[in-house]
Amino acid sequence: MTSHREATLAAAPEDTQTDNTRSRQEQEEKLILTAWQSMSSALQQHSLSENSRAPGLAQSFLSKQRQSTQARRALSPRLQPR
Repeated sequence: MTSHREATLAAAPEDTQTDNTRSRQEQEEKLILTAWQSMSSALQQHSLSENSRAPGLAQSFLSKQRQSTQARRALSPRLQPR
C-alpha cells in the first residue's frame, strides 16, 4: 500500500511535465498570433501605400487578378487559352 504522500510525490513529475507542455503550447500560440498580426499589419500597410501612389488607378480585386493572369500568360506560351 502506498500512502497519500507517496502518491502525490509520484504524480508531481507528471504534473510538472503537463504544466511545461501547456506553457510551451501557450507560448507557441502567442508567437503564432503575434506573427499573424504583424504579417497582416504589414500587408495592410503595403496595400495602402500602393493605393496612395496611383490614386487614379484604383483597381478592383478581380481586375488585379485578371492583370496577373495576363502577365503570367505573356511569360509562358503554354498557358495561352485555346
